Amino acid sequence: MAPRTEFIVLATLAGGVVAALGYLLASAFVFELQPVEALRLAAQWSPAGIAAAFGAAWIASAWQRRARDAGRAWTARAMALRATGLALLLYPLTVACWTVISGWLDQRFASAGMPLRELMAWVPSIVLGATLAAFLIATLPAFFIAFLLCRRYLRRQTGFTTGIA
Repeated sequence: MAPRTEFIVLATLAGGVVAALGYLLASAFVFELQPVEALRLAAQWSPAGIAAAFGAAWIASAWQRRARDAGRAWTARAMALRATGLALLLYPLTVACWTVISGWLDQRFASAGMPLRELMAWVPSIVLGATLAAFLIATLPAFFIAFLLCRRYLRRQTGFTTGIA
């Protein structure tokens, strides 16, 4: 697998894991849900984190490639900081989109779905809560995971290693 493809796939998977674990942590302290119910809801809301991580990894890797072609070298820490920042910037948009999509699917296929007009009034509150939770709970774990993935990606880009980086 090419280094960029591997980086994007691993970052996307890591974004889903961080989103699900963050939701589990938040639900344990705030919502006081049972673990099975919290896990179900975490799986329902993790696509927003997956989409934000995918977009951030794709943009950051393209940004790094342009910098490398221009002769500027990035460190893993700087790339991880950029990728994490991009994910935090993309997360409110993905939460809003996922809320509308899941509300539409709920209205279309569930027997008692909330009308989209009522849901649209709740979207700003949902986005604000999810963004604050992501910023407070997931920023440091996401940065650490991004640092490890960026370090591997940059090592594979240089071509010095043939095995596991």
